[in-house]
Amino acid sequence: MQTHLTIKGLVIRETAYQDADKMIDLFTESGIRTVYAKSVRKPGSKYAAVTQLFSYGEFCLRCSGERLYLDSAVSLNLFFGIRNDLDALALASYFAELTRKTATTQKQPQILRLFLLALHHLSEHSRPLLLIKAIFELRFMTEIGMMPNLICCESCMVYLPKHPVMRVRFANFVCRECIQIGDSRDIPATQAVLLAARHVVFSEFDRLFQFRIKGKSAEIFIDYTEKYLQQTLGMRIPSLEFFNALQSPPFDDE
Repeated sequence: MQTHLTIKGLVIRETAYQDADKMIDLFTESGIRTVYAKSVRKPGSKYAAVTQLFSYGEFCLRCSGERLYLDSAVSLNLFFGIRNDLDALALASYFAELTRKTATTQKQPQILRLFLLALHHLSEHSRPLLLIKAIFELRFMTEIGMMPNLICCESCMVYLPKHPVMRVRFANFVCRECIQIGDSRDIPATQAVLLAARHVVFSEFDRLFQFRIKGKSAEIFIDYTEKYLQQTLGMRIPSLEFFNALQSPPFDDE
């Protein structure tokens, strides 16, 4: 019977427990594991940093019945740039809540990799927050098996129409000229929006954030990914509502 486990994981939730202990949810390649971390809230605890929210590390865990206890840990990335930025912290919290609410017992290495990439860009302030959010949302939906059909127009099979319409309800797109019956959730878009969405869905992870979109196209892309996720998952996410309440328009007109 296994008594110890060494695993890399990202802290996506922390809960104070008893006087100085903490329970943490570790998001690992094999799913979410709840770990009891004793005395880490005491002043001077050597594991205080690695067990804080959005810390990524290697954890040595002791198995006792159905519970896991922290024996030791080594920090791999603390993502310091997130901690003094309320907007970035709110966005990371949205990613964490979305992950917790959709987690399964199956291995999810690609979602962990996506989360870590997003945290890197949030910490480095290398891309606009709303663009990081949009990329995460659309690629997240792709990785959990809910990728929209972005190959060609559902009606005429044109690959890159001049006036694409993103159909949130039907998880596809059509040419503006091909719409026979409209839907209130349809989003008139641009070629730039369609190309950005394809990039996010199909690109390798090392190229995922390597594209540019601006102005009105950026606004449409950001609107589309959030509405597609909400329509498809059909769940309320309070941390998303909080993040959106903090935002103001981030892009200049083209």
